[in-house]
Amino acid sequence: MSFDVVVAADREWGIGKANALPWPKLKGDLAHFKRVTCEASEGKRNAIVRGRKTWESAEVGGRPLPRRLNIVITRRGLTPPEGVLVVGSVDAALDAAGEAEATFVVGGDEIFREAFAHPQLRYVYLTRVDGTFGCDVHIPDLDALGFHRDAWAGEQEAEENGVRYRIGRLVPAPR
Repeated sequence: MSFDVVVAADREWGIGKANALPWPKLKGDLAHFKRVTCEASEGKRNAIVRGRKTWESAEVGGRPLPRRLNIVITRRGLTPPEGVLVVGSVDAALDAAGEAEATFVVGGDEIFREAFAHPQLRYVYLTRVDGTFGCDVHIPDLDALGFHRDAWAGEQEAEENGVRYRIGRLVPAPR
């Protein structure tokens, strides 16, 4: 089963600071996230996969996102709300996603690293935030890993709260 990644990163590939997003709220990026991860055929739903730290982050607060199958990857014990699945790896999450129409890995850094190297990765929906935000969590440089831009009709540029960003889609280097 193929899957996609949805991530936002600053110029230094930073994705978080103190277990929260380091930049001001970007409504356009949040709308993009919701649109991409929620769009499914009638009677179907998508799965979102994230690590425990992302599950506990300020933005998520241990709450499942509606209209999606929520899967949390952790090696620790975790008692999630009803309907949230807990697994131990990206492969186990892909198996647990089962009947989902599409599966999206949405954080954090350890899960992203595993996902970027996974042979089933199809796309990375990347919001590139213009600036540096003193992040304490980073993902690998996707350019250095050989990812490249894909022709995608959803690409957009915006500025909100004094922060410029660009939403695009990348494909992994041929394996």
